[in-house]
Amino acid sequence: MKHLFSFLILAISFNAFADSGNVEKPFSLGIGTYRSVIATDNSSYEDDELSGLAFTFGYALSDNVAFRGTYFSLEHDDFSDLESTGIDLLAYFGTGLASEGFKAYIGGGLFKDKWEVGSFSETFDGLQLNGGLGYNWESVSLDLVLGIRDPSDYEDFVNSTIATDFSATAVTSSLLLSYRF
Repeated sequence: MKHLFSFLILAISFNAFADSGNVEKPFSLGIGTYRSVIATDNSSYEDDELSGLAFTFGYALSDNVAFRGTYFSLEHDDFSDLESTGIDLLAYFGTGLASEGFKAYIGGGLFKDKWEVGSFSETFDGLQLNGGLGYNWESVSLDLVLGIRDPSDYEDFVNSTIATDFSATAVTSSLLLSYRF
């Protein structure tokens, strides 16, 4: 995390002196892959790994501030009956967010994740930290985004269902291809 933050500061400094003669396009509409992993420290409980699709809408207030909303629909990798749907609402600080060229950002926001199996459902929500790297072409953008979620709701759920005490780490990743306008 320390290296990501140092890299972000270096990229912001570099772009501050670069020629920004291209036109900013603040809106983006995208699709991509989305992966969520709930890893535990309990060897008797397997990690939950889910993957699927994400749809995003973004707005770059400037080259340094942007907002993104993401809707995701996932399926458990081992138990296909378990499905997850949810949203991420994020604010980012970085460089190159609205104009053409390299971009790097870090930020955070909220998540809401609903797991369903048949008639049973459980909802998890909380805060998250996110960061990403990408590149903006004239009308297309590519982003790799990593996130760390507050795992307390996931821990409470598993601790109540298998009657044990463990801690978890909740991480997400996505690769997004967006249309810029």
